[in-house]
Amino acid sequence: MYRGQLTALLGHNGAGKSTTFSILTGVGSASSGTAYIEDYDVRTALPQIRKHLGLCPQYNALFGTLTVLEHLEFFCKLKGRRWNDQEAYELLEKLKIEGKANAYAGTLSGGQKRKLSLAIALIGGSEVVMLDEPTSGMDPGARHDTWALIQGEKVSNY
Repeated sequence: MYRGQLTALLGHNGAGKSTTFSILTGVGSASSGTAYIEDYDVRTALPQIRKHLGLCPQYNALFGTLTVLEHLEFFCKLKGRRWNDQEAYELLEKLKIEGKANAYAGTLSGGQKRKLSLAIALIGGSEVVMLDEPTSGMDPGARHDTWALIQGEKVSNY
C-alpha cells in the first residue's frame, strides 16, 4: 500500500478480510509474520500506530448514551489528537448528519450510525483509514455520497 492510495480487500464471506483488519489494528494477533503501518511493526508499536490510524469496523461500536459529538471528541482524544470543533462539524456536514450532532447515538438510524462510525475513523486527521463495509445498511444515495466523501478525503489529505 502506498500513501494517498485507496486499497480494497475483496473476498467472499469468511475469506479473512475482517480478520486482517483485526490483526492490523491490534485487536487480534497473527499466528505468524508481521505487518507494518507507517513503518511501525503492528506487534510492537500499537500506541504509535493508533495515533495515525482510523478504523470503521464492520459492526458499529457506539455508546448509546453518548451524543454524536461526544463520540467524535472521545475517539479523537483516544488517538492522542487535539480536539477541533470545526473539524468535527465539517465532517458531519460532509456526511450529511450535521443535524444529529447533539443526538444520542442510540437514537440514530442504521445508516446514520454507519456514518458516525466513518466519522470516528476520519476524525483527528487519520493518515491510515481502514473501512470494513462502511456503507453497509445505507440507502443507495447515502452510499454514493459516502464513497464520494472517502475519495475526497483521500485527495485532500494526500
